[in-house]
Amino acid sequence: MVKVVSEKLLTLPQVAEILAKEAEKRELSSVEAVTLEYARKFSKVDSEGAEKLFEELVELGLPGEIAAQIVNVMPRTEDEVRVLLAPLSRGFTGEEVKTILDRVNAYRRRS
Repeated sequence: MVKVVSEKLLTLPQVAEILAKEAEKRELSSVEAVTLEYARKFSKVDSEGAEKLFEELVELGLPGEIAAQIVNVMPRTEDEVRVLLAPLSRGFTGEEVKTILDRVNAYRRRS
C-alpha cells in the first residue's frame, strides 16, 4: 500500500506534466493513464502559466482550492468567476471579479 507523505494542491496542467514525466520513466497504471489523458484534454493553459496564475490568484486573497479551480476552468465571463467564488462566505466586488478575470485572460492569451 502506498503511504502518503505530503499533499499539495495541483492544477490540471501540473498533473499532466507530472504524469507525462512519470510516463517517460515507467508504464503508467490504468488510472494514471486515464488521469493523464483527462488532464491533457481539459488543460487550458500550460503548466508554467497555470502555476504563475495560481500564485497570482492566491496573492489576491483567494484560497488555494478556489484558485486551483479557477485555473482549471479558466472562466471567460464575470458570471463564471462569480460561480467559482460562490462557496466562499466573503462577497466580492465587481472590481475584484474583474481583476480576477483580467488575470485569467492574460494567461489565456499565452496558451
